Amino acid sequence: MHKRLRLASLLLWLSLYYGPAWADQAGWVLVESGTRTLTVLSGENKTLDRFDNISVGRGGIAPLHYRGDDTTPRGDYRILAIRPSRRFGTFVALDYPTPDHAGQAADAGRLDPDSFDAIVEAWLARRLPPQDTVLGGAIGIHGVGRGDPAIHRAFDWTDGCVALSNAQLHRFARWVRVGMRVVIR
Repeated sequence: MHKRLRLASLLLWLSLYYGPAWADQAGWVLVESGTRTLTVLSGENKTLDRFDNISVGRGGIAPLHYRGDDTTPRGDYRILAIRPSRRFGTFVALDYPTPDHAGQAADAGRLDPDSFDAIVEAWLARRLPPQDTVLGGAIGIHGVGRGDPAIHRAFDWTDGCVALSNAQLHRFARWVRVGMRVVIR
């Protein structure tokens, strides 16, 4: 209980400190697993673009992603980097794990205090959190790359990321920028 209170206080402070700076950026992305859609929205929540038939992790959507479980973690993220990828064309890196995920894993006894602290410190500095904890990492949005488009259309196939077709990724790329909010639910 004490850990949760400490985490809640920390997250409240962080949202007050960082919220206004991030809120100034117009536009955000909503990933809805139930409808298999990714929607780009304006700051006023108007739909700017929508992508159907997305894929998520083979393990489905989960509150937490643990290394190797192939789930896509629900959450509220920021885009930390947009970079070329040999495998997927482009990789849009998200700030997973967040302090919220770290707190949940710590409360469950699955994340050690040093890893928790390192994740929070990275989040405060807007850096990529440690990717080698029990929570794993390398969660983002990417294309099919040289993979089979038929598999993309038929199955959830990623290790935990959100995947678009290559044509969708090309269209999506015009909207995204570092710092943009991404909500996965």
